[in-house]
Amino acid sequence: MSLPKLSREFLEEQLSKLTPVSYNQYYWHRRYKSREVLSNKYPLYERIARGDFDVSDYYYQAEYEYYLMQDKLKLCKNADQEHEVRCLFMERRRKLIEDFEKEETTTLKKLKSEFCKIFKINVTALETIMNEFDGNLVDLYNHIKKLNNG
Repeated sequence: MSLPKLSREFLEEQLSKLTPVSYNQYYWHRRYKSREVLSNKYPLYERIARGDFDVSDYYYQAEYEYYLMQDKLKLCKNADQEHEVRCLFMERRRKLIEDFEKEETTTLKKLKSEFCKIFKINVTALETIMNEFDGNLVDLYNHIKKLNNG
């Protein structure tokens, strides 16, 4: 397992915004409920500014598993216990990464679709703009809006 790219403090701050969930046999690997997003009835700009298209919370949960595993490993008394702990936390992390990848794909498709619909541009042109743009989503929205009006 590679070391997490984010600090424990940052991850705890992000996860503190989420609601913990009780055990569910189908989603046993999730410790938190996903954040609520606004419906499609709200303007795209408002949803972007609110963070509805930001990085999936599953990524933060997956990264945080490393720190939780380290805490648990300190309590282990032998190699067998350590192995069990590593297996459980790594499997939980693996499933969270799967959830993250699925959600990120869906979110990106939805974002592209919304941009294309609102600004009447095709996906190829949008992807070119996105690949060349350096900034956050609010800045991207304003940039495309400016290009569209020009």
